[in-house]
Amino acid sequence: MKTYQIAYENQCISHKTESQLIDYTLKKIHMYGFEYFLFRLIPRYGNIVTHSKTLTNYPKEFIEQYESNHYVQRNPIVIHCQLSISPIIWDEEVFHDVPELWESTQAYGLNHGWSQSVHDSSGVVSILSLARSNTPLTELEFTEKAADVLWLCNQLHTAMTARYLPRHEPPPQATRLSARESEVLKWTAEGKTAFDIGMILSLTTRTVNFHISSAIRKMGANNKTSAVVIATKSGLL
Repeated sequence: MKTYQIAYENQCISHKTESQLIDYTLKKIHMYGFEYFLFRLIPRYGNIVTHSKTLTNYPKEFIEQYESNHYVQRNPIVIHCQLSISPIIWDEEVFHDVPELWESTQAYGLNHGWSQSVHDSSGVVSILSLARSNTPLTELEFTEKAADVLWLCNQLHTAMTARYLPRHEPPPQATRLSARESEVLKWTAEGKTAFDIGMILSLTTRTVNFHISSAIRKMGANNKTSAVVIATKSGLL
């Protein structure tokens, strides 16, 4: 596709309604060989549950179960994509800590999946997940379609940020973390549990959890992963 064609298509998608964006995305993912998609726009600040915006054609029953069980706060795909722009292929090992979520995705035909994130200079994160019921994703297929999926995620990110996030709204001033809070969050970002961090820093698990809770409150986050993301993008870690 020529450069001017790409620019024109991206400009056009920014003016689509949510319904038109869903139809557009469905057309694209069907071309890529997938049946389902979920796109989530996560603002830099705020609660991921109440402030993020989504577009999806996932089964309604799955979405209801997902929300009622508060899986978004524990979903390893969401956690990974908030911290990294590397694509992630779904498998049982990825969902090791939340096997019930993996079982649920399988039960609703979301058997084989792939997620890609986009992070912009304002600290806004978008996640695009594609899924299908049959045929595992091969390395060759991933290589051939990786650029297309990343481009689609960028398109949706541009369209949804233009629609829902005011461009000139100044972000809240980030509160400074204490040295200990910063240290605890850094180890949290490395995947360490409160018990692990306590062993490393010679603190009790209760004390570690106290510092984590304090950091979450200061960052205006809803969980420790969000606190890590906000603190990192604010230059506090």
